[in-house]
Amino acid sequence: MAKAKFQGLQKLAALKASLPPATAPKRSSGKGSGTGLMVMVPTETLVALKVKAGEDSTTVRALVLAALKKSGFPVPADELVDHRRPTA
Repeated sequence: MAKAKFQGLQKLAALKASLPPATAPKRSSGKGSGTGLMVMVPTETLVALKVKAGEDSTTVRALVLAALKKSGFPVPADELVDHRRPTA
């Protein structure tokens, strides 16, 4: 039995040597580019943001970035789109 396991391991090692290394596609985090930012807001503000995001079928992130842009802060246009995966 030990001989059969050893032969199986040899076959596995030979197969592994014949295959290229596995690569995973680069994935977007779904959060666009940039650096993280965490802020504390009143609970009612967060609730209102989440409700508005749900009504507009967007994200809280997109709402905040749009508000920042409207206030004159630089926000690239491609960051204002919803980066979530489409649902079927």
